[in-house]
Amino acid sequence: MDLRTAIRLRRSVRRYVAQPVPQDLLDRLAAVAQEADHLVRPGVRVERVDGRERVAGVLARYAGVYGLVQGAPHLLVGLIPEDVPENRIDLGYVLEQVVLEATRLGLATCWMTGSYHPDRAARAIPLRPGEQVAAVVALGYARVDPLARLHDTVVRRVVAAHRRLSLTEIVFGGRWGVAWSPEEADPALVEVLECARLAPSARNRQPWRFVVEGGAIHLALTILAPIDAGIVMAHVALSARELGRVGRWRLRWADEALARRLGFPLGVVAVGTFRGLRMSEPASGPR
Repeated sequence: MDLRTAIRLRRSVRRYVAQPVPQDLLDRLAAVAQEADHLVRPGVRVERVDGRERVAGVLARYAGVYGLVQGAPHLLVGLIPEDVPENRIDLGYVLEQVVLEATRLGLATCWMTGSYHPDRAARAIPLRPGEQVAAVVALGYARVDPLARLHDTVVRRVVAAHRRLSLTEIVFGGRWGVAWSPEEADPALVEVLECARLAPSARNRQPWRFVVEGGAIHLALTILAPIDAGIVMAHVALSARELGRVGRWRLRWADEALARRLGFPLGVVAVGTFRGLRMSEPASGPR
């Protein structure tokens, strides 16, 4: 499975079977976390809690229909060295690379920035001085029985996960508010932005907006959700790379000069710029 297929297939799973993930797959995910690209240095780390009882001890017993996750045999724990937005962005960027690899391997996941106890997660793993738990991801095999499917359907409807904003609602041409048409754009750019559109976000708020300017993609947030920003930045970078359009993000958190130049409304925060995607070249297949 290529990464763009994984992006389309990935969904948040909240009911898991008891079967643990084989050690070789866990080792593969650990290697991806260790070798992942970062946006800042020193970067974030990913640890893991194993065992349904230990995972259940970290997760909230009740968090409403949205947050309740049951039966996960593993939990990926995202650690940041200091609680600043840039590190939270990097956490989303790194941990989403692991999530997509898990999807490629046939595993189920669920991002959680709430609905768990950070203090319990911190006690369950080895911490370095100054590190903090910033997010966790449930990991395992999805239940497929009728009750689990019903719960998943209800949750998806509650958070409107089956409804996503269209590209024309989240992408602007050259400046905020200027219409952008996918029909007139390079197919590779459209594919990259479509993969970005499908990124997960807390409560499916879809807070990202993009301004396409020549060979650059500028990212902004309509609400302060730095982990969501990192997740969508991973989708852009990975899908571009798979199309042979290798580019790189420049982190520009709260860059007021960029915000003014691109006409961002009050309250919209600049996040970063992705360059190196040669829009004039024809799209190639995955490498």
